[in-house]
Amino acid sequence: MLKFSKYLLSFFFILLFSMLPAQQLVDGIAAIVGEDIILYSEMNQYAFELAQQNGIDPSKNPEVFSSLQEKALKDMIDSKILLLQAEEDSIEVSERNIEKTLEQQMQQYVQMAGSEEMLEMYFDTPMKKIRELLYERIKSSMISQQLQNEKFEKISITRPEVGAFYRENKDSIPDLPERIDIHHILMTEKPSRASRDAGYRRALSVREDILDNKASFEEAARKYSEDPGSAEDGGDLGFVSKGTFVPEFEKAAFSLGKGEISMPVETQFGYHLIKVVEKRGDLVHARHILFPIHSSENDNKEVINMLSTIRDSIIEQGNFEEFARRYSEDPDAEANGGHLGKIALETMQVPEFAAIADTLEPGEISTPFKTEYGYHILRLNKRLEPEEITLENHYPTLENMALRDKQMRFWNAWMDKLYEKYYVETKL
Repeated sequence: MLKFSKYLLSFFFILLFSMLPAQQLVDGIAAIVGEDIILYSEMNQYAFELAQQNGIDPSKNPEVFSSLQEKALKDMIDSKILLLQAEEDSIEVSERNIEKTLEQQMQQYVQMAGSEEMLEMYFDTPMKKIRELLYERIKSSMISQQLQNEKFEKISITRPEVGAFYRENKDSIPDLPERIDIHHILMTEKPSRASRDAGYRRALSVREDILDNKASFEEAARKYSEDPGSAEDGGDLGFVSKGTFVPEFEKAAFSLGKGEISMPVETQFGYHLIKVVEKRGDLVHARHILFPIHSSENDNKEVINMLSTIRDSIIEQGNFEEFARRYSEDPDAEANGGHLGKIALETMQVPEFAAIADTLEPGEISTPFKTEYGYHILRLNKRLEPEEITLENHYPTLENMALRDKQMRFWNAWMDKLYEKYYVETKL
């Protein structure tokens, strides 16, 4: 879960109020792709998100925002075209992965806005519609990525091509910036048995209130559920097919009879109360109430103590990679032993890494510290000064650059052909 700074939160409200004059465009058609349409409201929503991501205030930079609207529309047209091509090529993506990403993004949006009501004001759209728009965008993005992967895996680069790329682009290739070479071990925050029991008891108490007719399921969902995508609709998830939900949720939902309410069901998201509204073959119409399991301060202290113990053991035994493979929750640790490689300070995605590395000498291991991903210990292997990229000293780097360039030239040419293949009309 991303954590949003006070700056981003205040910027969010700048976007909210700067969006209001554009409401006359909400119901207009911005583009037609095949038989599908793209509305101005959809385009503007995406453009405002791009502005937020790039720290742009639309009210102070209308010309820049106008260019973002054009980019947003181009991206959305590309997505529509790719969906048409994916349908022709029978490309499919996992509904479970779409839903998981959707839940994460909805939670981020609500957290940034401060409440579901403010989020609805921001987009001038009900939560259900915001969810639908995000669902389509996430699905398009995943399909686009899958199409790219299938196209790119057939593209290779030769040594002569790398040499030609270097000679043609030598003057425009930037120097390598200042970098740090680091290893890390990640351990995530884990609710203790006591915290999980507290979440279970809370869910059970709400279930008893519903069964005692102190509140309807829908009322309880609006009051207690922390699922931003369904709480406002009384926990309504609509009709879904098998394979959509995470396994624990799906097993419980399909085992219930019409009108039944489950006992608390634990998934990766927390505890759920599930009520089946209707079943139609492999489809189920369900409602749910989500109770996330929150870690306590004592739970987090256990993680910190564990990392401190691991740090002491590494200092005594000297094998960071072995401990990373054994204990780190970074999914890549098994393969790389916790090695994150040489990372440019100016593009560091985890700012805490740069700040902690700045306090270390080469070979030194940090004490545990927290980022948005969990708790870490970090070893600074070495610092690297800026240097010019040359064919002799940086062939792997140039090989990756040349390959990406070849892939993107292929992709752009392929997209041009798709634009000729499918009907596209813009209304801007």
